[in-house]
Amino acid sequence: MKKARALTLSLVIIVVFTGCMSLASFFPLATNPLSPQSSMLVVEAGMLQADGSSTSLSNTNATGWAPWVVDANGNVVPFKNFDAESRLDSFYFAENVPAGEYTLKGFYHVYIDYSKSRDGEVASYGPFENYPYHVKQEFALAKPVKLTLKNAEMATFGRYYVQGQWREGLAGTSDDRWAMNESTVKITGDAADKKALRVAKNWATPAWSDWNTRNPEMAADK
Repeated sequence: MKKARALTLSLVIIVVFTGCMSLASFFPLATNPLSPQSSMLVVEAGMLQADGSSTSLSNTNATGWAPWVVDANGNVVPFKNFDAESRLDSFYFAENVPAGEYTLKGFYHVYIDYSKSRDGEVASYGPFENYPYHVKQEFALAKPVKLTLKNAEMATFGRYYVQGQWREGLAGTSDDRWAMNESTVKITGDAADKKALRVAKNWATPAWSDWNTRNPEMAADK
């Protein structure tokens, strides 16, 4: 009887644990707020399609995008990305940042230069990691977007759309084949768009539940 109860308890623990892991996999991995004053910055960005729709940006070890945001002192703010939310394009977030003025200057594109990578080296996506095999391209917005972040607040710079073509892409053979052809890149957007916050309000992991107490939007899918 004791063995049966122990087995049952073990199975329950496994189911609960794997269930939590499965739930967490649907949402970005976030760190809990480090203090009552901690805040978060959010940006949504996608690749504009020919039919006018949009999809998540291509963020791989060879080619990736990230918001180009600086604080009041001109320091670059690193963001994490999440590309697997079906209701959003690419979701970028910077957690546990202090209140203050921030500016979205544009977007970074980071691509691998194969001449700078060692034989057999496996590249990683990391627009803020300064990997030696990456080259960073800076694409400025026509007008930078300023945001005054309050204490204990989640705030978004809005939603943006990128258009552009790689120099060669997957079929290319040159070392810089994943570079964006700069003359083809165009970025448009809406700084007032709050969709990313409305969707994030649905996320229910412990960390996101804590962050969503600072999210001023109502939960919605659109």
